[in-house]
Amino acid sequence: GRLREAPSIETALSALKDLREKLRPHCQKGPGHVNVYFDPFTHYQMLGMQAMLSDYTSSLSATYGHWAASSLQAAVFLGRGVYCARVLCRLVRAFIADRTLLPINPYGSFKESMLANQDLSQDINLHLQKLGKDITALKVVEYLAQPEVKDKYGITKIISLCTAQRYLNALGYRWKEAAKGQYVDGHERADVVFQRDHVYIPKMKSFKGRIQPLEVVDGVEVSTGKPVIIWFHNESIFYAHDCRRKLWYHKDGPAKPYRKGEGASLMIADFVSAEFGWLRSPDGTRSAR
Repeated sequence: GRLREAPSIETALSALKDLREKLRPHCQKGPGHVNVYFDPFTHYQMLGMQAMLSDYTSSLSATYGHWAASSLQAAVFLGRGVYCARVLCRLVRAFIADRTLLPINPYGSFKESMLANQDLSQDINLHLQKLGKDITALKVVEYLAQPEVKDKYGITKIISLCTAQRYLNALGYRWKEAAKGQYVDGHERADVVFQRDHVYIPKMKSFKGRIQPLEVVDGVEVSTGKPVIIWFHNESIFYAHDCRRKLWYHKDGPAKPYRKGEGASLMIADFVSAEFGWLRSPDGTRSAR
């Protein structure tokens, strides 16, 4: 058979210009480019076509004016071999003959998440905001299974819990403990700070040398006065909702002040000292708890 003649440099330059315009169209109003979407398979082959035409038409290229060598160089750029070079030659020739002919994806359309629909994504976000702290993956499944939602967005199947969890992550929610801000029970009030700095701490310092641990001189504990036994008051508060720490929180959500008393609470208090331990009656049958 007869070898096919390679396109002229001018023809290839014109095709390269049009191909670049398809990959990155210019804005009709003002500078810049418009973002266009091609499926990964088509986009990959179009990049190979662009690389081949660039190598063939650029005077700086080592394969300038050499059709077959330019196709092989473009195939190497894509990490492929000789067969890919042949495919690129066929695709570029077809594009030169007809600018509407682009690579066809033989694998069909790629699956796309429902969240690609911005209206649906916004509706889910609004629904989650209404739920507040009661956000769960099951609530997302139930929302998307509502007949009115399915009819509005053409949903035909009920999503799984795993899919709902991925949707929550995609929408910016994370399964974690709530970010805590400062306590809001008055520890930094002006009168509390004054009492601590000018009354409590000076008083405790005045007991130095009379409370445990005492100063040790030559291996002997030395007291500077009558021993002082300090009983410390210790308390713990347990809340009805303490068992549930992790929820779906938005990753950009602010840390809210941590309020005591979330749900029914139970306070357990006791007294303890370094010398005697927990406060008990002499016979040990009663306690201060």
